[in-house]
Amino acid sequence: MAKKRLLSIILVLTIIGGMTSSLAAFPAGSANDPLISKSYIDSTYRGIVLNDPLDMLSNSMTVLKFKLDQAKTAKAGGSNTTTAMPNSSINLVTGSGFTLVSGTARLNSCTGTVIDLTDGTALPAGQTLSAGHRYLAAENTSAAVTVTSASKIALIGKTTVSGAVVPAFTDVTSDKWFYADVVYAVQRGLVNGRSSSIYAPDDYLSTAEAIKLAACMHQLYHNGSVSLQNDPNLWYKSYVDYAAQNGIVTKTYQNYGAPITRSEFVLIFYSALPNTEYTQKNTIADDAIPDVKLTNSNASQIYAFYRAGILIGSDANGNFFPNSNIKRSEVAAILTRMFDSSARKSITLS
Repeated sequence: MAKKRLLSIILVLTIIGGMTSSLAAFPAGSANDPLISKSYIDSTYRGIVLNDPLDMLSNSMTVLKFKLDQAKTAKAGGSNTTTAMPNSSINLVTGSGFTLVSGTARLNSCTGTVIDLTDGTALPAGQTLSAGHRYLAAENTSAAVTVTSASKIALIGKTTVSGAVVPAFTDVTSDKWFYADVVYAVQRGLVNGRSSSIYAPDDYLSTAEAIKLAACMHQLYHNGSVSLQNDPNLWYKSYVDYAAQNGIVTKTYQNYGAPITRSEFVLIFYSALPNTEYTQKNTIADDAIPDVKLTNSNASQIYAFYRAGILIGSDANGNFFPNSNIKRSEVAAILTRMFDSSARKSITLS
């Protein structure tokens, strides 16, 4: 009997020793601890159940109040639409944001977090922004967005734009399709308004005006600035002389004040920039433009503009209407696309 009792005691001690060894790897009170003591229930678990949820609720209410205050601030700041020019900066602070309606931009620098609300992602510095997306500066954030092409932007809250000043033409408002193009062309010195407040987008362009614009574009491209001025006796003579000297025009016109045709406009403007600027972007088959065949006058220049994305046609079928006159609104769009390759359009004609 004594021998059996001794064996029982040894067995019990062995089992207890094994349990102690196996449980040592699990800290008491942890999620992996298989033993729950009354003291743990009384002193620790009660605190987790009762105190932590109250702390979490309090923290959540604090965050909610902060976000509501930010929303109130953003609403008080209002929303307005503007056009930002290349190399200008959109400046963001906590709670402010913007929608990139059109154009291109890049998140240049960021302290904190800028969120793309459209797809729900946080953006790293250097990220290219997408047109049609809405962006917001989160808590404790300041950021600068660099505009890389003429862009229409809806500002929210305390968002500011620094850089180029947008011309204020009463007949070129932000709801017009040509708004960003006119702003860009005027800012770069490619075209002028009829006055400080009137651009006249529906006026037809004269031959003299077309030669002036082409001459200014050529000089800006090659010299980085425009120094040409109106001639004191015949305002367009200085531009015609420059254009003739630089191979932009190779003939004289009977009436420089007459509206220029769209075909003749392309002929002049094609020569304003070197051929290397007309890299093909679009697939346009020969004779695919419905009203321009390769045997027509100035067809090679017109097809080059279509293929480069400078022209995409004046209707859904891609018609060019070569013999009609060209409006100043259309001119601004062509100037912008010629000088800014990121503004060029896509079209396929076969």
